[in-house]
Amino acid sequence: MNYILAIVLSIVIMSVWLLIFSKFKILDKPWNDLKNTRKPVPTILWIFVYIGFFAIVLILFPQYFQNNIIRWLLAWSLPIIILETLEELSYIWKIKFKINPIIRLLIHILWWILAVYIWWIGIGQELLIWTRKRIIPQSFFVIFFVARSILCINAINRFDWIYAQASWVSAIGFLTIFLLIKFIVLVHYTVFKWDSLEVLIMTQNLAFILFTISLVSTFIEYKPLWLLRDIGIMFFGFSIAYLSVVWWAKIWTLLVALSLVIFDAVWVWFYRIFIIKKNPLKGDYTHLHHRLLWLWRNRKEARASVWIRSFIMMILMLIQWTDRLNKVIIFLIMAFLFFGINYYLFIIKKLPCWLNLNK
Repeated sequence: MNYILAIVLSIVIMSVWLLIFSKFKILDKPWNDLKNTRKPVPTILWIFVYIGFFAIVLILFPQYFQNNIIRWLLAWSLPIIILETLEELSYIWKIKFKINPIIRLLIHILWWILAVYIWWIGIGQELLIWTRKRIIPQSFFVIFFVARSILCINAINRFDWIYAQASWVSAIGFLTIFLLIKFIVLVHYTVFKWDSLEVLIMTQNLAFILFTISLVSTFIEYKPLWLLRDIGIMFFGFSIAYLSVVWWAKIWTLLVALSLVIFDAVWVWFYRIFIIKKNPLKGDYTHLHHRLLWLWRNRKEARASVWIRSFIMMILMLIQWTDRLNKVIIFLIMAFLFFGINYYLFIIKKLPCWLNLNK
C-alpha cells in the first residue's frame, strides 16, 4: 500500500471541501456554550469524512468494492450519516428539528440487526478465546456487534467537547488496528487461509486510511479551522467497532488502547443513573474532560492528558505482543485505577463532577 499517497489524498480531499464550504459560507455559528469562543467555521463539511474515506478507497483499492466487507461498512454506517446530517442542517439553518436520543438509538440498533440478518453476517465467524477457536452463533454476533458499536460510537462521540480530542482518540484506535495486524498478527501468526489473509490485509489498509483522515482531522480541528461534529465522530466510532470485529483477533489490545473513553462512558452512565438520577442519554458536562477542566481549569492540560495517556496505552499494549494474560491484567488494573480515583474524588470527597451549566 502507498501510505504516503493515502496521507496526501486525505489532506487534499479535506482541503478542497474546506474551500468549497468556506466559499459558500456553510458555517457553524458559535452559540451559548463554553467551548464556542471562536469564529464561524465549516462543520457540515464532515459528511465528507464518510464520502472522502470511500473516495480514497476507490482510488487506491477499487477492487475492494467487490468485497462485502467494504459494502457492509458503507451500508451499516449510512443511518448514522443521514440522521446526523439532518440534525446538523437543522443546527446550521436554525430549524426546530431534533431527533429524540432514544429514537435515534433504536433506529441504529434496528438497522444493524436487520443488516446482519439480510446479509447473514456472523454465521461461521470464529472467535479466539485464549487458545481455542469458537464458532459464533449469529444471535450472539448480533448482540455483541450492536453493543460494541453503541459503546464505541457514544464513548468517542462524548469526547468532542474539547477540539481535536475525539479525532485524536479515533486516530489512536485506527492506528492500533493497523499496527496490530501489520506487526503482530501477520508476523506471529503465519498460518492463514487465503480468504482470512485477504481480510486481514484489507482491514489493515482500511484502518490506515481512516487513521490518516482522523489524524488530519486532529490537526485542523485543533484551532479549529473546521469542526468534526457528530457526523464524522460517530462514523469514526462505528468504523473502529466494525473493523475490530471483522477479523475478531486482539480485541483486548484495542479495548485497553481505548480504555480511557470506554471507562469514562461507563462511569458517566452509572453516575447519571445512580447518583444524579437522570436519563443517561441526556447530555451534560459530567465526562472526563469536564472533570479535568473543573480540577485544572485548562483545556490544553486536559487535552494533553487524554492525548498522552491514549498514546502510552497503545504502545503498552503493542509491546505485549501476543501475551493475552498481560493485556487482561493491564486492563483490570487500569479499570481499578480509573474507577477508584473517580470514586474517591467525586463520591467520597464530593468534588464537583460537572460544570454548573445546562447543556
